[in-house]
Amino acid sequence: MCRDRLRTTQTHDGRKLAVWQLAGLSARVLRVQLTTESFTGYRLPARTPLPVAPPGTVVFDPYPDLADARELLPKHADLWDALRDDYWSALMNMEDLPNPLGAQR
Repeated sequence: MCRDRLRTTQTHDGRKLAVWQLAGLSARVLRVQLTTESFTGYRLPARTPLPVAPPGTVVFDPYPDLADARELLPKHADLWDALRDDYWSALMNMEDLPNPLGAQR
C-alpha cells in the first residue's frame, strides 16, 4: 500500500465526498464533491469557475491541509470530521508506514 495514494472520504449520509492524500504527516485535500448541490464547479481559493467539473465540485489549488480546508469551507464540519477520522486511521495503518528494511510485505 502506498502512503501517497488518493483516498476518498464520505459523510455517513453519502452527500459529501472529499478526495485527499497523505503528504508526509498531513492530509492534503484535492477536491470536494457536494452531491446534492447543483452549482457550477469552481477552484478555491480564487473561486475560478470550472464548467467542465461535475456540479457541486470544489477543487483546491493549492491543496490545503485538513485545518485549512476546514477554514475554507467551514459549513461542512461533518465531512471534515469524517476525513479527520480516516486520516488518523490511515496514519496509524502499519501497512502505510515505510519499511525500514526495504523488504516487501
